[in-house]
This record gives sequence, C-alpha cells and structure tokens, in this order.
Amino acid sequence: MKKKDLFPLLAALVCAAGLLWMRGGDRPVLLDDPALPGGGTSAPAVDIGDQEVPLAEAPGAEDPQPDQSGAEDPFGQFTQDQRDAMEEVLELVNQAREEAGLAPLELDPALCGAAQVRARECVGTFSHTRPDGTSYKTAIAQAEVESSYTGENVATGHSSAKQVVAAWMKSEGHRANILNEKFTKLGVGLEKNTGNRYQGYAWAQLFVK
Repeated sequence: MKKKDLFPLLAALVCAAGLLWMRGGDRPVLLDDPALPGGGTSAPAVDIGDQEVPLAEAPGAEDPQPDQSGAEDPFGQFTQDQRDAMEEVLELVNQAREEAGLAPLELDPALCGAAQVRARECVGTFSHTRPDGTSYKTAIAQAEVESSYTGENVATGHSSAKQVVAAWMKSEGHRANILNEKFTKLGVGLEKNTGNRYQGYAWAQLFVK
C-alpha cells in the first residue's frame, strides 16, 4: 500500500476510536452511580418489616441435586463458576466484617437462589424494583426464606468478585449493608451481561437477619 493511501485509513481509525471513547457505556456502576439514567438517585435498600428506608439488593433455585456420594448438595443447582464466585464474595465480605469486629455471614443456598434471580433481572432492569413492579424482597419470599429484616446490594459491569466487593465497600450505602451487624446470612448471584451496554456481570447480594 502506498503512503498516500494510508492517511485516509488512519483518519478513519482515529475517528472511530474517538466515538468509542465518547460513548463511555462500558464502565461498571453501582445502583446509586450518578452516571445512571435519572441521575442515579436510587440507593441500596434495607427492609425492616414493611418499612423501607434508603440503604441496600440479588437468583431462584431449583431443587438441589445429590452429589456423587449420594448426599444432597444444597448448592448443587449452581455451576462451579457460580459457586467459586459466591465463595469469593463471601470471603471478601467476611474479611471486611472481621476488620470491623463483626461476626461472619453464612452463605445460604436458598438466598443464593434468590440472588441469582435478582442478578438475571438486573441484566434487563437495573433496579431494586423487580420487572413485575414488586420489591426485591419478594424474591426472598419466593425462595421461602423468612425474615422481617432484609437488604440488597446490586451492581453491574464488574468482571470479578474482588472488583465488585471493592466497589460496594467504597459506597456508603452498600458498605452499610455489608457491615450491618444484624445480618447473619448472605446470598450471592451473578449473571453475564448480554443485550445491554455493560460488560462483565450483573451482581446481587441479598442479606437477611
């Protein structure tokens, strides 16, 4: 190719790169991120009985399948990648709680099922309100987990457990859920982002007392 033919090609590439940079649609966000449509006014939520106050939100489970030993595996409905991510999120959360002098949370399979539902929903509707118009806490009830004190953290665009937990810990409302001394159980869900502008995964944490 002659040198004079390279200039139009280089100019086209520079323009394309500029357009991609201006889009900026692939950055990870939390639910209270100001870059969200509407100014990101929604915060993490905590539910105390029927009262909802701004502060903290996460999949539906199938019947657990027996493992090779014949004993029921309560996490058998999840893939190994999902289980690895759940365990890593739990470890990071409990490290933060230990540093704050708090008791560790326990990973609950039913809550993880509800959190997986919420993560899938957040791929299409990134909100504490579910696509059917109900609160995130109905996903907890549908998983047959009973609690009058619940919380949820959600985020999207993060590619790893370490990245999303670090982002939650930098956000006052999300961190408040993670370090809430009343919570005892945790559910974690993640779903690969497809059909939206975000990369990585949509993530959900569900907390109960």
